[in-house]
Amino acid sequence: MSVFTETCFLFLRDPRGGVEDLDRMLAAGFGAVFCNIGDHAPAEWEKVIRPRAQALGMPCGPWLRTTDNSNVFLPSKLTELVACADRWGSPLIVNSEAELKGTDDQWTTLIADTVAGRDAALSMEPQPFADVAWWPLRDVPVLPQVFGLGDDLAWFVDQWHAYGVRCVFPTFGTYSGWTPADYDLTAPYSLYTADDCGGNFAAWSPRAYGFQGCVDDVPDGGGNGGDALMQAIGTQHGVDAAIDRLIKLDPGGSKPNRNPDDLATWGAYDKLRRSLTILVADHDEQLKAAGDDA
Repeated sequence: MSVFTETCFLFLRDPRGGVEDLDRMLAAGFGAVFCNIGDHAPAEWEKVIRPRAQALGMPCGPWLRTTDNSNVFLPSKLTELVACADRWGSPLIVNSEAELKGTDDQWTTLIADTVAGRDAALSMEPQPFADVAWWPLRDVPVLPQVFGLGDDLAWFVDQWHAYGVRCVFPTFGTYSGWTPADYDLTAPYSLYTADDCGGNFAAWSPRAYGFQGCVDDVPDGGGNGGDALMQAIGTQHGVDAAIDRLIKLDPGGSKPNRNPDDLATWGAYDKLRRSLTILVADHDEQLKAAGDDA
């Protein structure tokens, strides 16, 4: 059982940012809080927030961005985060975003290995990057940052499932003028941040319960996203047969004497054959590189 799949919770940005009223958060339906140890040292959270959470029986863990201004993944940040969570005996949230782009499974594997055996989640941009292997995080809940994009929530969740992540629960943005009316507040979900709620946590309370963020059937070691799992097209693509039939019905659409090196001399059907053939080949090559079995 994971706190991230069982209850609503709040990201806290500043221990003095109006987030001291944990009893009101709990009464509003938020059963856990997570503290920003990147901008405020753990010792600052241990003065007021952690003791109050412990007194209320609320899980209170750290969250931390895994880079600095360089947008380069820093393993030391991950180590710092896990060390804090272990010292607190708490769950934790790994906040990794642009620093993961183009890294395949390098850092997702490290994250999965480092948080193994702990109650951990990944906070990330709403849409998974296509050049990252997400399947190592199959059993780590992902919290897509659905900030002002509530209408697209179902699509984002489906994308994460298609990339091999089993459990996906949204984080809704409370700043920049966004309001509870912008989202479907079906629990469980989280808010970024409690500091921006103006103390009115009740306004963000769940309207319903039972958000289905977990699925059992996800691709194992090579999911490549999309609205459905990709399949190879193969040699039975039908491109040549279809184009040949079109040319037979409309011979003027093809230029038999075309210059192979000058597309301007090609007919419409000749260009269409070329385009479709390239798309088929590229699709199947990308699928093969991703390791998906057709």
